[in-house]
Amino acid sequence: MNKKIISIAVASAMVLLGALAYFVYNGHSSASPADVEVPISAQVVTQPLKQGMLTSTLTAFGDVSPEHTVALSSANPVQITQLLVVQGQSVNKGSPLALLRSDPAAVLSYQQAQSANNLAQAELKRIKELLGLQMATQSQLDTAQKNAQDAQASLTAQQKLGGGTASTTLLAPATGVVLVLTAAQGDRIAAGAPIMQFGGTDSLKVLLGIDPSNRATINKGSRVTLAPLSNPTQTTKASVSEVQNLLDPKTQLINVVVKLNDAAARRFIPGMRVRAEIATGEQEAYQVPRQAVLSDDQGSYVFQIKQHKAVRVNVRSLIDNGATLGVSGKLDPAAPLVVQGNYELKDAMLVRESKP
Repeated sequence: MNKKIISIAVASAMVLLGALAYFVYNGHSSASPADVEVPISAQVVTQPLKQGMLTSTLTAFGDVSPEHTVALSSANPVQITQLLVVQGQSVNKGSPLALLRSDPAAVLSYQQAQSANNLAQAELKRIKELLGLQMATQSQLDTAQKNAQDAQASLTAQQKLGGGTASTTLLAPATGVVLVLTAAQGDRIAAGAPIMQFGGTDSLKVLLGIDPSNRATINKGSRVTLAPLSNPTQTTKASVSEVQNLLDPKTQLINVVVKLNDAAARRFIPGMRVRAEIATGEQEAYQVPRQAVLSDDQGSYVFQIKQHKAVRVNVRSLIDNGATLGVSGKLDPAAPLVVQGNYELKDAMLVRESKP
């Protein structure tokens, strides 16, 4: 009886062990793919690392203006009877700009001087005739000659003051543009007072404003790339003609003068706003796009790819010329440089590369 009970117990234990082994085996073999750890990787864009001479530049803004400007005026008091131009109008050399009428007071003074001169000359002639007839003295002749000379001098002076000309025409001194009209039609203008500001367009210049702290980095002859703000892709090469050593009282900046040659001047007009990139120096460095350089508490760094893994390399910025930075560091010239997707990377992270 006892043997039978023991046999039943052993058989039951064997059945339980078999069932347990079955469930354990099936549980491991049916594990889902999600339970398997897959390495994390990032998609990045790379490009070959370049090394060479890089030019550092300084960005500045300014205005185009005529190299030579002049205030046009009249040497005599006049009244503007007609303005023949408007502000901003281009004219050729010798073109009429305004019709001027002499001041009435100056005309009257001239007429009075002319009348006095005629009288003095007639009196001198009469005294000479009387002297020939021995009816006048030498003293009378001397007095008549002096009066005639004084009258002629007065007439000449009044003529220089514009009284001898009823009207005059103000002419353009050169081919250029009317920059500013400082008087209006009908105005009475004093002698020497400006009627308009005129600029010759045969030669143009650009006045660029720079911060005083950058004065030492720019010299006469430094290369400049100019572009109108309205058309940044239209660039023109030029060079610095002068670096002024005086602060502009309006802008508190130092003016840098860039003269434009004939070919370059055709692309610009007075008053145009321009952007300039001024070369301030050259240095050999690794050339990397600005977006490839990241920064954290440890400083600036980039990522290169080695064996399909991201490798962090600390760098130091040497030159900044806008879109491209010149850097130094323990970079591998043979390893590709990450230029996009670097914000997601960590050191030693797997990557999937693509070319730009």
